Amino acid sequence: MRITDSLRYGSLQGNIENSLQNLNTVQQQISTGKKLTTFADDPTGASQSLALRSALGDNTQYSRNADQAKSFLSAGDSALGSATSLIQSARQIASQAANSDQTPESLAALGSQVDGLTQQLTQVANSDLHGKYLFGGTNTQTPPYDATQTYKGNAQSVSATVGPNYQVALNGDGSATFGPAFAALQSLKANLTAAGAGTPGATAALSADLQKFDGGLTALSTARATAGAKLNQVSTVQSNLSRAAGTYQEAISNIEDVDLAQAYVQLQSATNVYQASLSATAKASQYSLADFLH
Repeated sequence: MRITDSLRYGSLQGNIENSLQNLNTVQQQISTGKKLTTFADDPTGASQSLALRSALGDNTQYSRNADQAKSFLSAGDSALGSATSLIQSARQIASQAANSDQTPESLAALGSQVDGLTQQLTQVANSDLHGKYLFGGTNTQTPPYDATQTYKGNAQSVSATVGPNYQVALNGDGSATFGPAFAALQSLKANLTAAGAGTPGATAALSADLQKFDGGLTALSTARATAGAKLNQVSTVQSNLSRAAGTYQEAISNIEDVDLAQAYVQLQSATNVYQASLSATAKASQYSLADFLH
């Protein structure tokens, strides 16, 4: 095959273009900090990166869900603590009425205190977080208890998805949590009224109210213990999700991000090759076949 000047110059020009393309690639990697800018740069790595980013996106959503779940559970725990204090105060009223001489006027005053505690407990049972009621089951848009302390929620649970096929129930049947306490308050109010009116057996009924309040406190305590356990559960999930996010981000970085120290070495090499290609082409263009014919 005869090598003409055209073929020779074409080959040299191709070498220049290849070396310039390599130089531009390295310069772009350094300027962007990324070694993957298009899918064609590394199809296998790009596919892995897409899969990792999808997993990281899911992980981020799970983390948001876990944060919201923790806020919901924390608000519920705080409300249950307030409810417990209210019922403890009501129990003290029941004990005072049952174990000391009371006048109709003092019994009426105690009844007024019970009315106030009932209203406060209703407010606590209707606690909400960002407009979502905590103790109405899945009926989060309507106050669980009306003014007569009738439960309007349901026995189902609001759940948060905090992992693949992993859900945490955030609440339950509000009537099971607050029902015994409301029943004890209503019984105490009725018996205080009866005792003030001199109804036989009312004082003994006040003593029986103490056990009802114990039952109400047990229901609140059980609900609060459950909320506390789930708070711990969600906190563990948050820690695991945080570690997973770090692992995904590191893996993505290893695929996409450029090693700057290595890139600068490649830049110097690519620059040398490009300059050598230019120099070789310049020298070759100085001569032709005519220079050797005399």
